[in-house]
Amino acid sequence: MDQVRETLDAINQAWRERRFDALTELLDENIVMKGPDLKEYARGSQAFVQSYVQFMAQSNVIEYAESNHAVDLWGDIAVATYDWVMTYEQKGQTKTDKGHDMFVFTRRGSGWLAVFRLILF
Repeated sequence: MDQVRETLDAINQAWRERRFDALTELLDENIVMKGPDLKEYARGSQAFVQSYVQFMAQSNVIEYAESNHAVDLWGDIAVATYDWVMTYEQKGQTKTDKGHDMFVFTRRGSGWLAVFRLILF
C-alpha cells in the first residue's frame, strides 16, 4: 500500500511542479479521467497529461492540501481516495475549490500505474 500512496503523491507533485513528462511514466496509456456525473474529462495518457498542462497554463496554484487518504488493495488492483482543497489564481481572480479524488491503480512489474481517476466536487 505504501507504493500506491507513493505513486499517487508522485502524480500530484509532478503536475504541481509542472513536470508533465514525469506524469507519463506513472500512467497507463489508456487511463480514463471522469468528473461529476461520470462525465469523461480525458481518455488516454496524452489527454490526461494535457488536462494538467492546460490547467497550469492558465492558473497559479497558491495553496494545495490533501487529507483523509485511504488505500484499498486487491491483488494487483488498488484504489486510493482522498479529499483536497486548492486555492489558485486564474484570469485575475482567486478561487478556492475542494473535492474528492479516487484513483485506481494496477500493478505493473514492481510498480503501480494509474488507470482511472474520478474527481468529485
